[in-house]
Amino acid sequence: MFAILHRPPVTQQGIVIFALQILLIVLIPALDDGGRIMPMPYAAASLAVSMLTVRFLGYPRTAWTIAAVSIAAIGWEIGLPRVPSLLRFPIWLSIVGACVVSAGLCIKTAFALRVPAVQRIFCGAASFVLIGFVFASVHGLVGIGTGIGYTLAGGVEHARQLRWVDFVWLSFSTLTTAGFGDVAPVTATACAVATLESLCGILFPATLIARIASLPPAPRP
Repeated sequence: MFAILHRPPVTQQGIVIFALQILLIVLIPALDDGGRIMPMPYAAASLAVSMLTVRFLGYPRTAWTIAAVSIAAIGWEIGLPRVPSLLRFPIWLSIVGACVVSAGLCIKTAFALRVPAVQRIFCGAASFVLIGFVFASVHGLVGIGTGIGYTLAGGVEHARQLRWVDFVWLSFSTLTTAGFGDVAPVTATACAVATLESLCGILFPATLIARIASLPPAPRP
């Protein structure tokens, strides 16, 4: 599986990969159940999008590996109804792993030399969104593990409890440096994750733009 990761792909599916990531954002209100734990339909959709992303990037073996791990994690989740949140770690870990792999391969493609400029831009945009989902999953994992890792702002806290969508919202507001402040990290681990994400939100776009600008123009036919 790891040997295939070193093969630089030439993809023509950048716009499809980017559309898949946007689809995950669009699906949030449709699949949200109002709970603290990510609902199974959205978890399955997230894993499927990661698998398809890797497949479209040209890594079929890695895509099948993600599919196998995802099926095992979903089977574990289905087989353990109404269990404590700590036992739900396999599904969260599988989502983190799938997002990390797909984001890493997407970044590799965006920085590759043989990829057309338009596809490189779409893959770069998709990888930025994927980074947001990676940190959203990590925030959720930390939040489930500690139970007190994050808190809502005073006005929101009296209206409802912390939900899984808040981790997604926190992730993208931190990554884009918007910093709305309605969800905040509390523990040292949660603050460290938010700090790393803030750095990624600043450094990754700058690095990607510098990389694209430094590439030689494509030869004219």
